[in-house]
Amino acid sequence: MEYIDIFDENNNPTGEIKEKTKAHKEGNFHRTAHIWIMNDKKELLLQKRSATKKSHPNCWDISGAGHIRSGETVIEGAIRELNEELGIKVNEDDLKFIAIVKSTKNPQNQEFGYVYLLKSNNEIKDYTFEDNEVSEVKYVYFEDLEKMVANRAEGLLIHEKEYKKLFEFIRNNY
Repeated sequence: MEYIDIFDENNNPTGEIKEKTKAHKEGNFHRTAHIWIMNDKKELLLQKRSATKKSHPNCWDISGAGHIRSGETVIEGAIRELNEELGIKVNEDDLKFIAIVKSTKNPQNQEFGYVYLLKSNNEIKDYTFEDNEVSEVKYVYFEDLEKMVANRAEGLLIHEKEYKKLFEFIRNNY
């Protein structure tokens, strides 16, 4: 079982700790880390969620993402998730903070997503998927991904607020 800390609608800790499934069922706010990996060609890494995932199996999604465990900092969770999902080790200094995105569209998954960018020139072969959450990865030039989002490409999970902040961050900083 995975336990997570609960937050109010303003991202303040409530002091409650709940099992993740229960927190989702009850619509409790919690924190997640969303890490986008971008190489020097301005290509973003997309991961394909495995066929065994409960939500959105076989869909293309954020490079690496996951729930922040109880007692864990967001950065610790981001580093852990990248290692679990993609088999890569990073340091806190490698992650560039982009934004916090409040997601309320799904009443059973209300979260504060902490969005980061990781600059990395790893090749596809450098990523490993030992936890069976990811089935494959691919790089997509950020402007092509922007078009895919605008066209609501089939099989791509759409995180509108997050994509907007991500693309703006890339344009302003790279």
